[in-house]
Amino acid sequence: MTVTACVSVLLLLLICLAASGKVFASADTESNDSIVSPSFSNEEIIDPTTDWIDPDTRNYTKGGDRSTDIVSVDYFSDGKTLNATLWLYFPFKMQPRLSDENVNYGMYIDADFDENTGFGGIDYKVELGWNNQSKQWTKVLEKWSHFGKEQVLDNQTLSPDIFSKPGAHYVRLWADLDAMLSPNKYKVVFYGEVRREGSVRTDFTRSVAIPPLELTLSTSPNSVELRKGDQETIEVRVNTTQGYEPTVNLIAKSQSKSMVFDFTQNDTSNIPVFTLRIPSYGVATVPLTITSAENASVGPYTMFIFANSSFPPEELIKPEGFTQNSSSNFLPPSARLSENIFTQSSLAANLLQPLTGIDQISIFWDKLGAPISFIYGILAGISPWIYTKIKERMKSNKDKLQSKNNTSKP
Repeated sequence: MTVTACVSVLLLLLICLAASGKVFASADTESNDSIVSPSFSNEEIIDPTTDWIDPDTRNYTKGGDRSTDIVSVDYFSDGKTLNATLWLYFPFKMQPRLSDENVNYGMYIDADFDENTGFGGIDYKVELGWNNQSKQWTKVLEKWSHFGKEQVLDNQTLSPDIFSKPGAHYVRLWADLDAMLSPNKYKVVFYGEVRREGSVRTDFTRSVAIPPLELTLSTSPNSVELRKGDQETIEVRVNTTQGYEPTVNLIAKSQSKSMVFDFTQNDTSNIPVFTLRIPSYGVATVPLTITSAENASVGPYTMFIFANSSFPPEELIKPEGFTQNSSSNFLPPSARLSENIFTQSSLAANLLQPLTGIDQISIFWDKLGAPISFIYGILAGISPWIYTKIKERMKSNKDKLQSKNNTSKP
């Protein structure tokens, strides 16, 4: 092979390798781009006013700065970025007072619904912060370790015009979900705070779940058939978002008073309301008995089951002395707010006439006929064998008797 041919082959191999690298790189890029967090339209939570907490002492106080008092939060996501608007009781201060050492607005993010990862369950912090020494606003993204150490992933100096306006009662926040490895489910706590004379006053919202909390109802079976005066028991299944333990109130109703419902696990019978606590794995079932009245009209019925869930609020920092049995008046207003979700399911029922005596006899013989047919089939199958065995036995006895007689003759 000539030198020119060798060079040509070498160039061809290099071109092929380069093309392969581009193909693989493109495939990897496409694969990474396809990983996104859940997208959802605008959601809103309400936060009570004057509900600050001193994180150092964990005491509830009303002495925070009103420009950090969050009254509500709007948030949405396209799967790449989590966007939030923190609505404030007082206008946002583009340049806080001299006594304000730090002013911060941010969100703490639990990126995996796991309290054992990150610091106290918090994996990331996104914060817009004012530093009175530098006289600047910065936006910082931090990753937190289990032991409270942080790694700064991004730090930008921003003009406040980017996230608010003079006199506006809001602050806009945004978080890069790709930088957080695009979590498929996560929790967020929004906050506003000020540090003054070494003391911090923070207004935390309750935790919100992303994607939004879900509650679904289903029945097994999804339709029933019963007769006047009879009853049927079905299973009601409740599914909720994992990681919570909500309380769910179930109510069963019908378009007719001829149908009576009873969640059979109730302490008091004939009350079609049942309250249950869903375990953290998100599934619970309860039996529901449906009884038809003797004078009910035959025909189809549609029955409805309604569920009202109360997801307990999750507080990032609970006040000092907090227990599950604490007086609700002791807790800050945000700790007394639960997230309520409503849903419903329907059940089709077909009511038939009661059975007559002839119908009951017919059903009895239908049930009895199968065993009788089975026994008859067995007997019919083995009867030739029995007949043969009997015939052989009779012949054997006859031969023995004849032999005995022949022996006894002189």
